[in-house]
Amino acid sequence: MLLKWLSILAICILAIPLASFVYPQKTQIDKRAIARYQKSIESGNIEEVERPILDLAVANPANPEVLELLATVRYRQNRVSEASALYRRILTLDPNFSSAKINLARILHNAGQFENSQRMLADVDADSIPSDNLKLNLAAIYLLTGDPRKALETLEKLPLETKNSDALPIIAASYLELKNVKGFRDLIPLMKKASSDPDLAARCAEILQSAGMNGDAVNLLRATLTKVPINYDLLIILGRFETIAKDYASAKAHLDRAAKINPSSAELYFAQALLEEAQGNSYRSLDLLKQARSLAPDSPRILTQFVITAMDANQYRAAVEAAQVLVDAKPDEPEYLYLLGASSLHNGNIAQAELNLQKMVELRPKDSRGCLALGLTFAAQKDKLEKARQQLFHCIEIDPKNIEARYHLGLSYKSQGETGQATKFLVETINLAPDYADALRDLGAVYLQSGSDQKARVVLEKAVALAPNDADIHFQLSRLYNLIGESSLAKTHLEIFQKLRNTAVK
Repeated sequence: MLLKWLSILAICILAIPLASFVYPQKTQIDKRAIARYQKSIESGNIEEVERPILDLAVANPANPEVLELLATVRYRQNRVSEASALYRRILTLDPNFSSAKINLARILHNAGQFENSQRMLADVDADSIPSDNLKLNLAAIYLLTGDPRKALETLEKLPLETKNSDALPIIAASYLELKNVKGFRDLIPLMKKASSDPDLAARCAEILQSAGMNGDAVNLLRATLTKVPINYDLLIILGRFETIAKDYASAKAHLDRAAKINPSSAELYFAQALLEEAQGNSYRSLDLLKQARSLAPDSPRILTQFVITAMDANQYRAAVEAAQVLVDAKPDEPEYLYLLGASSLHNGNIAQAELNLQKMVELRPKDSRGCLALGLTFAAQKDKLEKARQQLFHCIEIDPKNIEARYHLGLSYKSQGETGQATKFLVETINLAPDYADALRDLGAVYLQSGSDQKARVVLEKAVALAPNDADIHFQLSRLYNLIGESSLAKTHLEIFQKLRNTAVK
């Protein structure tokens, strides 16, 4: 969910000009030059205009509009600290410069300075803003900072044409956040018809996808590409959504087309990484994410996916490093605390895992993932077995269908030789997830411990059919067949076990 909302908000905000450039000039600056530079920035031609804008700023260090041009360039280059300093300089020159306040509020929020961000926004008089673009920007920031009602209020007085076009994704995202189902549904026909405007189509597609309408999002983007076949952003977004739809061939084709336009961008590497990860290529995915990070080192979305993929690739130290960057930026973000806690647990740093997961569950007490991860952290400490069990029981109270909590309770009792309780929780796990191979394997081992050979045979043979490359299942089957006198089968499974184990060691 976090990744989805990061995508939505990034699209909603970045599609809107960072500044309106409508304020009176302090010195005689060519308005046409300002307009040209603004258009170039919005078109993504940053390298082309960076030097001329810098020269203009050096020549006009007290002109807020010129400084804002440079601030916008620096922000788009991910040079956030420089952009922040420029916005502060602008507000020193003109304390009423609303666009600088809005953009600085966004930077502060993204840096985890939520109170400072809120104070900056509170100082903005929305009614006095003359530019529709700036109102759109303000509404997007309200949405980013968790105030969808204020976002809707800001957009209320915009012309209907703007509401049904540029403001449409922000309104739709606000309705989603407010769980206003009717309001959102009323906007769906408008979003589906957005194919005539590539930027609007991209933003609407993000909203549709986040609402679980991935097929509609894909159809919208494909329809748009028939009108503008060479659109870099659309190709990348479509590739991401086709990856979600498991249409890997189409996703690769569209991402390859994007790579021919520009082979080196953080967004392209990110989308390619998602495609590789979806196909089980975690190491290749991680390499692509490293390239994405080199271009956008502070991107929360890229860092979040990096942590997830690094854990899938068993690169736990790398996962911890990236998760720490996220937590340093936003120390009270539950999702980041979870990622740092989970990666620390896998990396063997139990104290760090417990510290971050404890904080996470305090911030989000009903989160079943955080609850489970904290339970596993307790279970990794010999002196906290009972505390681990209490935590896992609490997870089941939060979510009675929590399969993993039941499974790990079963393992907890199995490790202590309490076969009755182990059997109870492992059977409950399998009742909820009949094809859970690990649970079937461990239940089979418990049945063997308790002398229930026939029951063990049923679950272990099902387990090996589901997970033929699980070495431990073959080991348990070898034990079983030896016990019941089927020595040929016992030998076969022992040989498979040894082969799989040796392969794993290599």
